[in-house]
Amino acid sequence: MNMENDKVEKTKIDFIKRQVEKNYYLGEYKERVLVALNKSQIIEDGVYREIEDSLKDKRAYLLKMSRDIGITALKPYIKMAEDLNIRYELIDSISLQGDIGLVVVSKEAVEINKDNVVLRDIDQDFLDVGLSEAHSKNRGKAICKKCYSDIEKVLPKYKEEYRVINFLDKLVGCSCPICLKK
Repeated sequence: MNMENDKVEKTKIDFIKRQVEKNYYLGEYKERVLVALNKSQIIEDGVYREIEDSLKDKRAYLLKMSRDIGITALKPYIKMAEDLNIRYELIDSISLQGDIGLVVVSKEAVEINKDNVVLRDIDQDFLDVGLSEAHSKNRGKAICKKCYSDIEKVLPKYKEEYRVINFLDKLVGCSCPICLKK
C-alpha cells in the first residue's frame, strides 16, 4: 500500500512540474520549444536574427509572444511571422511565470542538444570580445570607421547591422553614438 501511495505522489509531483514548465514557456511544453527570448532581450536588444532562422525551420509552426511586452517591441517579430506565413499569438495569462517573452514552437517534441532554449543575450557577445555594451545597443545605426572596423574584426557576423557615417551624415551633424558613450 505504501508503494502505491508513493507512485501516486510521484505522479502528482510530475504533473505539477510539467504545469510549472508549461506556464514558464508561455503555455508550451519545453520539448516543443525551438527557441525562446526573455522579455528584457526583446525590449532592450532589438531583433534577434536567430528568431527568423528558427521561424524558417520546417518544424516551426507557431510564434507565441507575451502581450505585456508591448506591441512596438513585438512588431518586428510579428512581421517576420507574417512574411513566413507562420501563425502567431499574443499571450496574456495570470498563470504565466518567469520572464520568457517569446517562443518559437513546433507541433511535436524536438530534439535540441541544449538544456536552455533561451538565446544568449547579444550584449554578452560584444562584452566577451572586449567591446562595450554601447556597440551592441547601437545596432542599426551609423557609426564611425574605427568602431565599424572594431566590430568587423572581432564580430563580423554583426557588421551588416551597422553602416559607416558618410560625408552627408557629417554635414548634418551626425556623430558616432558609440564614441559618445566613451
